[in-house]
Amino acid sequence: MGLQISLITAGAGYQVAVYDASAEALNRAKERHPYMAQWLLSAGKLLTGNAHESLERIHYTTDASEAAAQADLLTESVPEILSLKHTIHRQFEKLCPAHTILTTNTSSLLVSDIDPVLHHPEKFAAMHFHSGMTPLVDIMRGSKTSEQTVSTLEKFVRSIGLAPMVMKKEKAGYLFNTLLVAQLTTALSLAAKGYGEPQDIDRAWMMVTGQSYGPFGSMDAIGIDVTYDIANNANVSDRPDRDLIVQYLKQYIDKGELGEKTGKGFYLHPNPAYRQPGFLAGKNG
Repeated sequence: MGLQISLITAGAGYQVAVYDASAEALNRAKERHPYMAQWLLSAGKLLTGNAHESLERIHYTTDASEAAAQADLLTESVPEILSLKHTIHRQFEKLCPAHTILTTNTSSLLVSDIDPVLHHPEKFAAMHFHSGMTPLVDIMRGSKTSEQTVSTLEKFVRSIGLAPMVMKKEKAGYLFNTLLVAQLTTALSLAAKGYGEPQDIDRAWMMVTGQSYGPFGSMDAIGIDVTYDIANNANVSDRPDRDLIVQYLKQYIDKGELGEKTGKGFYLHPNPAYRQPGFLAGKNG
């Protein structure tokens, strides 16, 4: 997500610093960005110039101080681990200029889960992008987020060609993700209880809705490890069959089968069965 957000922001004309503590991760980012830029360009999501010009506006660094030095806006896309979010935002609040707005791209945590570690929570909010850079960007305030911060984030999201959706109040999962998690947990419950194989559950969903993938195909794209972290999150711990679902996902985690990112999850990638002829008829699974 950090790669997508940084690229579409640069494509809108902003200067962008991409920070990661890992030099290896940054090298992978540099390798992936040109391919991603061509895809965004063909989809009409780079608003100014061309792919090359957009990439020239991105600076990569493992130096947190350098990344923060001139930041007007920070967006964080680290894993859904609250202690890690605390560490990152505590660190960058100290490093960024006083006017900088800090945001989190969290999928399942609340602003009020993270902002207790900040000295200026009025300049902190959730700004949540969706995989594939769909137009929707969720903006969620905490109890201490200022109206000016929310207004600035709305203007920023529109300036990069996307559509802000301001939540009326805090809700883990926002609007779409709340709907999505309900779908995914229901699918996982069906599989964990032995009612159907993941491929059969996907077939049922795809045939009726006409979608090109089902819930298990979606989880492979999201990352089974990310799905596991969300299932373990305290904000969703009261969901039915939670323990059964966590146990079901853990067998994939233990084998390192995390979805598209590892080449195997519920499907083999990069050419999963649900994209093959005959899948809906049960001839390929």
